[in-house]
This record gives sequence, C-alpha cells and structure tokens, in this order.
Amino acid sequence: MELSSVEAAEVLEVHVSSIKRWSRAGKLKAERTPGGHRRFALETLLAFARQQQLAIALLKFAPYEAQVWEGLQQLRQGIIPEHLIALMYRWLREGRSGRLIRLVVFLYRRGVSVAALGDLLLGPLVGRIGIDWEEGRVGVGEEHRMTHMLIDALYALRRPEVEREAPFALVACPESAHHELGALLVRLILEELGWRVLYLGADVPAEEIGWQQQQWRTELVALSFVPPLTRADVLRTLRVLEQLYDETRPYTLVLGGRGAAEVGGLHGPFRSIHIFQKLSDFARWLRDYTTHSHA
Repeated sequence: MELSSVEAAEVLEVHVSSIKRWSRAGKLKAERTPGGHRRFALETLLAFARQQQLAIALLKFAPYEAQVWEGLQQLRQGIIPEHLIALMYRWLREGRSGRLIRLVVFLYRRGVSVAALGDLLLGPLVGRIGIDWEEGRVGVGEEHRMTHMLIDALYALRRPEVEREAPFALVACPESAHHELGALLVRLILEELGWRVLYLGADVPAEEIGWQQQQWRTELVALSFVPPLTRADVLRTLRVLEQLYDETRPYTLVLGGRGAAEVGGLHGPFRSIHIFQKLSDFARWLRDYTTHSHA
C-alpha cells in the first residue's frame, strides 16, 4: 500500500514538511512516481514510527494497521469497508471492547461522520450479527453483548452538553423496539450539529413520548422503528401522538428504521413528517433544517 506525502504525514501525525525533510535526509525511504512524486509504503512508515518511538494512533491497532487504514480511506470515499467490518466482528466475538472504542474514535477524529459510521460500518456490522443470530450461530445473550459493545463505543463520541438556548429534540424507540443503536446514532448526529437531546432510549410507549414532548417542548421528535416493529406499529404510534398533540407546543416528526420503510403519504397536525432510511439523508436534512430554522 503506497501513500503520498500528505497521507504519510497523516499516518505519522506530523506536518508534511517533516515527511519531506526525513525523506531528503534518507531517514524515510520513498519511491518516486514517473512524475517525481514521493510514495511511501505503509509498512515503511509504521517501522519508522516504531524506530523513532512516535506514539501514533495507528500503531495501537497492531497487527491490523493496514486493514484500519484501508477502511478509513474507503469510508471517506463512501465505500462499505468489508475487511474492516470482518475485523470488527472478530473483535466483538473476542470481547475486545477497548479496540472497538479506539477504532470508532480514531475514524471519527479523522473526519468520518456519525452518519457515515452508521450507514457504512455499524449498520452492515449489526446486519451481520442479526444474520448469525437468525441462523443460530449466535445466541440471544451473545447478540445483546455484542450490540452493547457497539453502543459503548458510540458513547465515546458524546459531546459536552450544549447551551440551553440550542434547539431541542426528543429521540426514542417506540414500545416493543428494544434495539436502540439507530436511535443513539440519531442522537449523536443531533448533538454533532449543536442540538440538545432528550434521549428516552428503547421500548417507550407512545403516550410517554407525547407527554415528554409536551413537558419539555421539544421542536423535533425522532423515532426509530426497528424490527419487529412494522408499518402497523408506525400508524398506531402516530394515532396516539396525534391525539396528544398540542398546537401550542408544535414539533416536526422524523421517522426512521426498517419498520418505517413502507410508510408513505402520512399526514397529521405536526409541523411536518419526514421519513429517512439512511442516516446520511437525515443528517443532510437536519443540517438544512437547523440552518434555516435557527439562522
């Protein structure tokens, strides 16, 4: 795997001028392209870091530095990193929570958004866990353990609480929805964009969602309808929220998850209703909403 001078600087966590200086001095071996540009082997950079005792983040994933670096580049390009997902699944099975937390933080700090982490990495990973559970290769307890390891990793991305003047949202999984990973990702996206979040977690009755919205006057309510919830559960929840809706405390309703995938043409007293299947689409909409509503 050959890297440019800019990429080499990112790996070694130094300025690109340091890379060029070390290369000119013969301390850091480089090949030249036909156009005269330097190219560095990842193995060479890692060996140099060890020799110089540089405490770079990538070394903490040894001996899997190449898979982590490749996965980072794929995520930046919007590609599902299959090899990185397989590595994470192995760490989940082995109970290596520390490595998972370090990896999620490493990717986020290098520009991979929460939405990209959810759509391209954690979503496919959870899907693989679900398939193994359905086919009997993973038990219920094991599935819960691995899912909560991922939740722990996401909590490492939490930001300090924002000011009370910030826009306020409620996030929850309706009754009988026990998997809250998607809701937690929505919470992190909201916080990433400066929102305060009232997070109710999993398995929340629709009446409680409506009452909490009234009590705290949130301007946005985001609900995650994951299996086993279906279209019927979405419609049932909406009926309850419509009955409890207070026009003096209006809000926008956002729905997501596979249970909401086949629901369309929804109407109600809410300011508006939006349905998303990709976190990236929700993040894009939220960015525009935040800009125009709180300029």
